[in-house]
Amino acid sequence: MPELPEVEIASRQLRSWLEGRRIVSARAEKSRVIRGQTQARFGGLVGRRLADIERFGKWMLLSFDGGEGLISHLGMTGKWVRRRAADPKPSHVRASLTLDDGHAVDYRDMRLFGRLIRGKLPELRASEALRSLGPDPLEGIDVNRLQGVLSRTRRSMKEALMDQRTLAGLGNIQVSESLHRAGIDPQRPAHSMSREETERLVEAIGASLRATLSDEDSPEPITYVEEGGENVFLVYDRAGQPCSTCGTAIERIVQGGRSTYYCPSCQPRWRARPSRRGRGRAPAHKAGRRLPARRVRTSGGRRRASHAR
Repeated sequence: MPELPEVEIASRQLRSWLEGRRIVSARAEKSRVIRGQTQARFGGLVGRRLADIERFGKWMLLSFDGGEGLISHLGMTGKWVRRRAADPKPSHVRASLTLDDGHAVDYRDMRLFGRLIRGKLPELRASEALRSLGPDPLEGIDVNRLQGVLSRTRRSMKEALMDQRTLAGLGNIQVSESLHRAGIDPQRPAHSMSREETERLVEAIGASLRATLSDEDSPEPITYVEEGGENVFLVYDRAGQPCSTCGTAIERIVQGGRSTYYCPSCQPRWRARPSRRGRGRAPAHKAGRRLPARRVRTSGGRRRASHAR
């Protein structure tokens, strides 16, 4: 699935293709990509010019003049591509914007998990899709906030970082890569992270994002690993291959229904320290609480109640 770096590159490409251009035709086919909207609503972009593109994690908000907007999420297989308007459309095109420079920009999505949402800019900015997101890690990560978020959950580190409310834009690839760079066990409970370890993780997330952007940035649309593109990652999709740091074979596990790749040597299994509290002591009774009365037989054969102390 496209993650923050891929969406950041896509936003840069769209900006260079659309900036200053007027849309002369806007068409969307009836599909899940525009679910809940009409094709005519998408067609309302005709005559508009791009004002800006903002990225929120894995989401893009395209702003046009007249207060019109378009939210784009690439889902699993979505991508924006450009062609000459006179050339045939490629396969799996779900929407197209024809420009006044003789080019067309197509949204392709084979599996239809992406989204294109049209609307006025204020309503799009207030949408649940954008409001529910956590901070964008490419703009810098607040260590104190991240430490607080992690300390309040018993989920694994992998699952906590996959939550888009923690940091927007991190996905299966970037989380695996960041945990590897930080030397952190992906199965470790998030609440067990120390401040020093969180600081190390923040550095690793930044390094992973920068490395991916550097390796993938290109004027051409990205070819993902799953499509046969070059694997530029340290551990992702490298099960059985030697770790580039120590030579140990990379392992694959499943967490939350998704594959996790890690090095068992560089990311040793975390184990909780045994508690020393209460060792060697007899169990104490709560102060002020009397134990149930028990019956004892007296020498005269009669019974009386006594309370254990």
